[in-house]
This record gives sequence, C-alpha cells and structure tokens, in this order.
Amino acid sequence: MNILSYTIPARIVYCYIFVIGMCLGSFFMVAGYRIPRKETLMGRSHCENCQQELVWWQLIPVVSYVFLKGKCKYCASKIGAAAPVFEILAGLLFMAVAIVFNLSPEVMVGWTLLSLLLIISVSDALYQIIPNKVLLPFFIAAILERVIIPQNDYWWYSLAGFLVGFVPLYILGELSKNGMGGGDIKLFAVLGIFLGPLQVFLSLFLSAVIALVFAIILSIYKKEKQKYIPFGPFIAISSVLVYLLSAVLAG
Repeated sequence: MNILSYTIPARIVYCYIFVIGMCLGSFFMVAGYRIPRKETLMGRSHCENCQQELVWWQLIPVVSYVFLKGKCKYCASKIGAAAPVFEILAGLLFMAVAIVFNLSPEVMVGWTLLSLLLIISVSDALYQIIPNKVLLPFFIAAILERVIIPQNDYWWYSLAGFLVGFVPLYILGELSKNGMGGGDIKLFAVLGIFLGPLQVFLSLFLSAVIALVFAIILSIYKKEKQKYIPFGPFIAISSVLVYLLSAVLAG
C-alpha cells in the first residue's frame, strides 16, 4: 500500500521527493562538516573564507550555486562544485528509494538509512571520523523502525544483522590491534539492523572491493601509495547498492 494518495500523479510526487532530497542533502553536508568539529547545527550558514552569513536565497540547493556562478557574493572566493553535486546525488537517491519501494512504508527505512550514509560519508571524507553523535541516534532509529517496519517475517533478522555487522569486525579489530577503525565497526553494526545479516555481509565485501580498486587507481594516478583512504564513503556506496538491488531482485 502506498503511503500517498493515488490521486497525486506519480511524476509530481517523485519530483517533490527529489527536491526535498536535495534540501536534506544540503543539511546532511553541513551536519557531516560541523558535527566532528563540535559546532552547532543551529547556527546560520556562512562563507568559510570571509565568515559572512548567508541569506536565505543563497542556501537554495543547486540554484544558488548557479546564480552565484560558483563564487561567494561577498568575497568572490570560489565555491566548490562538491556541494551541488552532493545535493543532486542526495535528491536522486531519495527519489530512487521511493521508486524502488513504490512509496511503501519501507521508504521511511530507506530514507533514514540514506541520511546516515550521507552524513558519515562527509565526516569520514573530511576528518576520517564517524562520530558517535551521528551513530547513536541512527542506531535507536534503526531499532524502532525495524520493530514497526520489519524487513521480513523473521523477528530475529535485524538482530542477526546487528551481530553479523558487529561481532566479526570487532574480533578482527582486536586481533589486528585496531586495524579497522572503531567507527567503521559501529557503523556496520547499525547497518546490520537496517540491511539484515546477508545484506550487511555483502555490503562489507563490496565496500572492501570498491575501496581496493579505488586505492589501486589512485596510486597509479598519483604514482605513490596513499597513506589513508576514508572507508566510510565506500561503505555508503556498497550499502546503497546492496539495499536497492536486493529489493529489486526480491520483488
């Protein structure tokens, strides 16, 4: 059963979701940037170069970037293209979840999962950290949502996902003397609740493969071994792929 009325044309609904996804993507980028720096999320957005506070129309996703021609209105410093690209990607992902799950209640789970992955991708890419302040609320949300919206008829499925996502990696981390980051381990534990045991295992495998391929390409391009590559964005990519593809194949 769809969560929205059938009287609303599907194209309008999906376009609306795309716009909302872009707006949320803008907020998630700010959250991923500020939370590791222990900055408030309630403060007004400002130019990082001149510190001038931005007015409302300068915060419209993508549109403001185009209108300002990629430069700050006050100091003319360049605004990176990462922001509008991230916003568009967020919009497309939110819309894709709505389409794949046909606006069923599972869409709420998918959107929550996307929110987590978008925030940690930014924080890990910028600061090499996946904050507990991000993981804890999503851990609680995952439990509540999977109680209300179970993945299947097996009540223990999410619990098994949590154990598969956490226990093996925790043991590996202990044996390898913190060879794997604690944030990554806790993230996979939360993902296990969202995805389930088989899916979180596939996500772990796929993220390792994608990260390895990226590291090889990067080392060839830069002709030097990269000392550290944030794992969070690759976990996010693999988790989204596994989540959506498993739904498509199942239905």
